[in-house]
Amino acid sequence: MRSLRVRLALAFALVAALVATFVGVAVYQLSAQDLLDRARAKSVANVRSAARLYPLTKPLTPYPALPVNDRSVPAPLRAAVASRHVATYRGDWNGKPVIWAGRPAADGTPLFVRASFQAEQQSLNDLRTKLIGAALAAALAGAVVGVALAGRLSLRLRRAAATAERVAGGDLDARIGATGGDEVAAMSDAVDRMAEALQQRLEREQRFVADVAHDLRTPLTGLTAAASLLDDDQVGGAIKERVSHLSGLVEDLLEIARLDSGSATPDLRWVDVGALAADVASRHRGTRSGTSQPCRALVDPRRLERVLENVIGNAERHGRPPIVVDVGETRVRVTDSGPGFSPEMLERATERFSSGDPARGGGIGLGLAIAAAQARVLGGRLVLANVPAGGAAVTIELPEISA
Repeated sequence: MRSLRVRLALAFALVAALVATFVGVAVYQLSAQDLLDRARAKSVANVRSAARLYPLTKPLTPYPALPVNDRSVPAPLRAAVASRHVATYRGDWNGKPVIWAGRPAADGTPLFVRASFQAEQQSLNDLRTKLIGAALAAALAGAVVGVALAGRLSLRLRRAAATAERVAGGDLDARIGATGGDEVAAMSDAVDRMAEALQQRLEREQRFVADVAHDLRTPLTGLTAAASLLDDDQVGGAIKERVSHLSGLVEDLLEIARLDSGSATPDLRWVDVGALAADVASRHRGTRSGTSQPCRALVDPRRLERVLENVIGNAERHGRPPIVVDVGETRVRVTDSGPGFSPEMLERATERFSSGDPARGGGIGLGLAIAAAQARVLGGRLVLANVPAGGAAVTIELPEISA
């Protein structure tokens, strides 16, 4: 019942059924009254004719009048005729609908006639059946019209929702491009304008980050050279460490700027992923590598190595050993024994500068962002989760092309 198409179809069907029912009831009531008035008028004409003939035939009652003492005549009709009125009465006789009419003769003798109302009643029954069928047909037609209109409206809304999902997923060039002048077109145009503004804002941000990182590169090169001339004492070591950290940050900013611009292209080769993962894991203390299933994939080994380095490095900084690298058929899974990701970080840990999880330690939030961007260049993706027994799990899903 949550579907817009179903709701509109039911609404159209209900409105059509209500209108058809209202019209049908009105038609039925008018038809029934008209048939009853005709039958009463006919009976009155017959009893008047009998009254004119009665002086010539008395004491016999002329056709079609009933015998004076006919017990089928209803008491209310007898009472009305006794009051010297011309009256009619609708009722049943021997299980069949009839119309009685009565009037006094010139000498005051009450005369009555009885006429069958069965044909008229059958006509009313047939009319009622047809009106019910018309109401059902109107409801069905309304439902069909509702489905047709709702289908078109629902299609446009689904297209707008799908485009919004694509924009939210990172496809900033996605646009709805709706035409028309109704509310859906206005909403689609607003979504397109919002996507355009978002794209321009992100592009300006990316250019700013790239420009800042590029402008910092030259003075950092000189600063690094100057720091290398310092003695390896406590002060010199601290300065060298800070300069090295700052240089790494600038290089990370440049790398993620290139990845965000979409200019990065992978150098694809067939790689033994298990051997590559074991080699990367061997460079990190407290990290062990294993292979659940052999995996040979068509990937860029340098980029995959970069992804593994960043993921393992993130586990070292924010988790606790042991860190396990497990290679499967089309994925590499890195788990640690730390506190795991918070719900907030599970949603945005792969965004730039996402480092707001105190349970996972400090950091500037570029490691997983670079890893996720590199994984996308490879045709895969990064999936974050928490291990039920405790710890964080980062899965590098590789493209399906494997051998």
